[in-house]
Amino acid sequence: MAKPASRYICELLQAYQEATNRTCSEMALDFDITLSNLYLYRTEKGNPRASTIDKIVNGVETLCPEAFQKTSRW
Repeated sequence: MAKPASRYICELLQAYQEATNRTCSEMALDFDITLSNLYLYRTEKGNPRASTIDKIVNGVETLCPEAFQKTSRW
């Protein structure tokens, strides 16, 4: 069974934070999303839009591509 997108984003954000040692506030700025939504996405309680998923994935790809290696695939 494929992993839900919300789980993948949660794992990706956690891997990014571990790799960069950035605070949640800094991460929200990195991805141009609100801090409250970042918390929801990190706990798998949020429901990000496709455009928000794109912001997160593109931000990680640009700033810390090694975070992808720490997450399992879909």
